[in-house]
Order: sequence, then C-alpha cells, then structure tokens
Amino acid sequence: MMLKRFEVSNFKQFNSLQWDFSKVRNYDFSMDCLAESPSGKFIKTALVYGRNSSGKSNLGFALFDIVQHLVDKVKKTDAYTYYANADHPNDPVKFSYTFLLDDKEVVYSYSKSSSIELTGETLLIDGKEVFSWDEKENIHSFENLSSFGFERLNFVYKDSKLSFLRYLANNSPLPENSTIRKLMDFVGSMLWFRRVDRGNSFMGLLSVTDHLDSFIISHRLTDKFEKFLNDHDVNERLKVAKSPDGREGLYFAHKQALPFFAVASSGTLALTVLFYWQESLRISKPSFIFMDEFDAFYHYEVAEKIFNLAKSLDIQCILTTHNTNLLTHANTRADCCFLLRDEKIKPFSDLTEREIREGNNLEKLFLSHEFER
Repeated sequence: MMLKRFEVSNFKQFNSLQWDFSKVRNYDFSMDCLAESPSGKFIKTALVYGRNSSGKSNLGFALFDIVQHLVDKVKKTDAYTYYANADHPNDPVKFSYTFLLDDKEVVYSYSKSSSIELTGETLLIDGKEVFSWDEKENIHSFENLSSFGFERLNFVYKDSKLSFLRYLANNSPLPENSTIRKLMDFVGSMLWFRRVDRGNSFMGLLSVTDHLDSFIISHRLTDKFEKFLNDHDVNERLKVAKSPDGREGLYFAHKQALPFFAVASSGTLALTVLFYWQESLRISKPSFIFMDEFDAFYHYEVAEKIFNLAKSLDIQCILTTHNTNLLTHANTRADCCFLLRDEKIKPFSDLTEREIREGNNLEKLFLSHEFER
C-alpha cells in the first residue's frame, strides 16, 4: 500500500504542484529505494532538496492535510493557520491523493475554504465514482453508494466541517477487506515528524503524545537507548533516577548525575527523537513517513546511517535535507532525489539532458547546478 500521486493547489506558497511517485527510470542500482507492486515499481525512499524557503516543510504539511480532517490522530494546527495562498486567499484550496491499496487504485480529492471547512469531496475506486459533492458547483452525487455496499447507510448528512468519507467510514459496518477501511487505516497511520531547536514535533500515527523519557523508561529501553547513542558516537552512560518532585527521568550517569533533557546537545536530542520513533514503529507501524530536515543536527556519517535505516523500512519514507553527502549512487538514485524549486517538485533525472549512469558523481552534478539549469 502506498501513495502513487499527490496534487495540491492554492495551499500556502503553492499555486499548483504535482508529485508522481510512479515515475521510475530503468537504473539497475540502489534498487532498495524502490518498491514493487502489481502496477510496477514505485519510489519508496525519497530525498527532497531545495533552497531555504523553497517550501520543503510546507510540502509536508500539504501531504498531511488529509490527516487533519479524516482521522483522530495527533494534529499540528499551528502549521495550518495561514492556509490558502496569500495572493488568492478567497479561492478554494484543493488536494488530490492517488493511493494504491493492494489491488485497488483509490483517488480521494477534496477542496477547502479553510483548514477545517470542506467545500467538496470526491472518491473514486478503480476509476468508478463512489460519491462526489461540491457546494460551489451544486453537485451532490451519492447515488452510487449502494453499488459499493452502502445500502443501509443511515444517511443524515451535511456538515461541511465533517468529511463525508469519514462519515461513511464511521457509520457503516466495513469488512476487513473493505477498500475504504484500508484507506482510513493508511491515513490514520501516516507519520510526520522533525526535531527543531524549539522542541520535538510530530503529527499522525498516534492518538496521544508521550514524553520521550517516560516512553523509554516504561518500555525498559534504557540500556538499548544507551547502546543506540554509543553506536552513533555519543559515548555516555545512562541511568534512571528520581527528580526532587519524585518523577522518574533519564540522567547521564556521572559522579554528579545530570538530567538528560536539560543538558543533552541538539544532536543528541535529535537522536533521541529518532530512537523514540524507531521503537514506536515496532508497536504502531506507520504506513507513510515524512521526516522534515531529518539530519539538521547530525554528523554526515550519522545521517547516512539514518538514511539507510529509512531505506530498510518496507514503507514509503520521504526525507527533506540539505546534506549533499548522501548523493552517491551507493545510497540513492537520480529518480528518487527531488528538487523543490519555483513551486514545482521534479526528480533530478528529469532536470538534466545528461544520461545518468552509475559512475556519475551525483553530488558533484548537484553542486555544479546541473539540475537547476
């Protein structure tokens, strides 16, 4: 199950943007960046580059808008305060997602007048319309519901703050193999996260937040966490101790114990977030991950380890970065590296007339602006 295509218009700085994950070249290296499906190969692990203010973070927020209105998971409402494009504030914001859910292609499109106010939705399964409504166009097409098994739906609906897809999923007995259930499960398991100076931030996947130290201590992961830090060149010992208020917490084990989260460096805290999600994934497996500025606090060798960890996951994972050291064909490939520029996102392979070969130095080509001409 994966995201095949994404489109957005009039969201924040994006007038119109399309992203196709099915556009794969016939390179015979770094195949672990791809996933196989009955419909062919798809991009599984992607790197997104772009200058400051090019929209890398907003791209992640656009992708995760679907989480905001379809499921009850951790949300990040501050990311959606300034919603519509400032040059067209009264025009609708439109999104379209094409998913491959086992053997079905599902297209879910919707429009909004604000982050919480829907103005229309359409759902297609294998090209057949399940339902469609649009207030502006005065469209209310629900007559196909019965052919998709919704004969007994208690149809009392029209609340523009409530998605009809969500209403449909929550008011119908859906069998395990239901395509709509698979869609809702996929969206409910999407995960966006990053580590920034002002703290940790994530949305999706979980219904409640958890303190990192509480998670590590309650799951008896202190020794494993210490080894994880040591493996990533943070050579410290850890212990669990009580603070003056009686709460258990993590400490650096010195003669004078030091509270972990008070004195740890930005890089160590970034590794802590990564460890938390690595262990959380064993409990609640995500369907799709977006890691924003994933290596902002990491040494380049640590960043490469993390990228290889992302590649080892059997789910789609998108990582935004400025780190050009990752641009080797041992790590990735030109059709899995994207440049976000001028409100468009394109793979490196589409941004040059040069035939990319395994022997090409991808980093050198990037730094020489080969993909910006």
